[in-house]
Order: sequence, then C-alpha cells, then structure tokens
Amino acid sequence: MTTIILVEDDANVSHLLTRQLQRAGYSIRHASTMAEARTLFHEEWDLALLDRGLPDGDGLELCRELRACSPHRYILMVTGNDSDEAKLEGFRYGADDYVTKPFQTDELLARIRAGVRIVALQKKLLETNRRLEELSLTDSLTRVANRRAFDERLATAFEHAKRYERPLSLVLVDVDRFKRINDEHGHDAGDHVLRCVADVMADGSRHSDFVARIGGEEFAVLLGETPLFESMQFGEKLRCNVAVAQCGAGQVTISVGIANMPHSRVTSAAELFHAADQALYRAKANGRNRVEIERRHELRESRTRWLPPARVESSSR
Repeated sequence: MTTIILVEDDANVSHLLTRQLQRAGYSIRHASTMAEARTLFHEEWDLALLDRGLPDGDGLELCRELRACSPHRYILMVTGNDSDEAKLEGFRYGADDYVTKPFQTDELLARIRAGVRIVALQKKLLETNRRLEELSLTDSLTRVANRRAFDERLATAFEHAKRYERPLSLVLVDVDRFKRINDEHGHDAGDHVLRCVADVMADGSRHSDFVARIGGEEFAVLLGETPLFESMQFGEKLRCNVAVAQCGAGQVTISVGIANMPHSRVTSAAELFHAADQALYRAKANGRNRVEIERRHELRESRTRWLPPARVESSSR
C-alpha cells in the first residue's frame, strides 16, 4: 500500500485530506509541525504532502531536506501562496508538484495518483538496475560471484585488513584435470562439475566469506578475520567435501593454494594473490588433490604480478 505523509497544521484541511486519501486506498500518516514530520520521515514513505506555513518553520526547508535524502520519492507542496515566485521557489527546493489552496479535491487526488505512478515506475527502474548490477557481478554458469566482483572485493578486503591489522586469507581452488573431464565426458558434464564444485564451496563457506569463479575451472574464496591455520582447515575440509561429492564424470578432486596476511607480509592485494597462486601451482605439481600454503620467500620472485587473466579450461592443471 502506498504511504503518504501529510504535513499540515490546519486541523480542518488535514482531516479532509486524510479522509479522502484513506477512501482512495492510501495509508496516511499526519504531522502538524516540522519536528513531528522529521520523525515520521525516518520510516518508509512514498509521497509527501507539505504545507509551507508551519508553526516551527517554512515547509520549503523540510522539502529541501527530503529531496536531499530521498531523491526518488514524490513531494507535493500544498499551500495558500499562489504567486508564480512561490511556485518557482517550491520547485527550486525540490518539489515535484505544487497545488494552491483552496484546492479542488478531485484535482489534488488526480495529481497524487500521477505522483504515485511515478514513484512506482521509479521503484521498478531501481529494482531493474539492482538486478542488472547483480547479474554483472555473478557468474552465469555457477551463480557465484564472477571475476569482476572478486577483483573489487579483494581490493576492498585487503585495504580493510591492512588498515585495521586484521587477518585475511585467500584460498584459490583449481579443478584437477578438468580438460580431461571435458574431453572424455563432454562440455555439458564439465559444466555440471563446475556447478557442483561451486555449490560445495558455497555450502561450506560462512555467510561472511566470498566465493567467486575467477576463470575456467578456477575459484577463489576470501576469508575475512581468518588466520592461516584456520584457513588451512577450511581448505582441507573443502578438498574432502569435493572429493566425496557426486559431481559426475567419476571422482572429481581439487587442488588448493592458500595465502594469508599478515603471515605472508604482503604489501598489496597483488602480492597476496601471487602468494596463493604459487601455493596452488605447488599443489598441482606435488600430485593434485591436496592443500598447499604460501612460502614467504616466494614473494621475492615477483613483486609486480597482478591478478592473472581468467583462464579458459587449462590443459594441464
């Protein structure tokens, strides 16, 4: 139900409007002063009817405040000042419409209905934009976050951990012999394996953890407030859960590489990723289906490597 907040100090006018608007099917909340109105506007609302001459101030000031914090709501000024200058001033302060007293009730209701339609359209547009933004940050196959979302979250999480000296772990996961799965069982089977691994990772993660597919058969998990030992336990649990999961295409296994700050003494998100990536390569080289952690001396090998481009079904890993 559409919620309208009526700010009017004239008891007769407020009673008339409240009765008419309730009959029209709207939910009405009433305030007779700016102070009362400011309290009401902390709650959810869709449209405001504002008088100008209020006991504790000019309704235009309230209009300006509302427009600054509620750009997508509808504000209709209802006042006895019918001069062109007053109307222009109302629009300048953020009003969407301006009706003078005495008003025709039918005309006012028609203007309110028009405002309600505009608010409804704005809500739909905002929801559509929200969904589009969500889709742009989501991997279409596995429904976990995609590489773009991961890049953004890693940069933010690293800066937070560095500033407040909090632990942060990065877990990189690679599906073992994924090209063989595609070659022997087909790409549909490979897609099923990726979805299965993503589901296992999401189910085994905390709500505060961040799971993403960062390319081909590679995934990443950011573990905030997680020291190295706990992230090793997480990685091992994840490896075991995937090994026993029914992902099709025979037994599916993963290799896991883990890096942590402050253990690794990294100075950038790029170095944290590099340390985890080196650990992942070592897990692959040492036989796959295992968990490896960073080695601090590896950081001396590359201080400039940023996040690698998304890999597409690597042939050997």
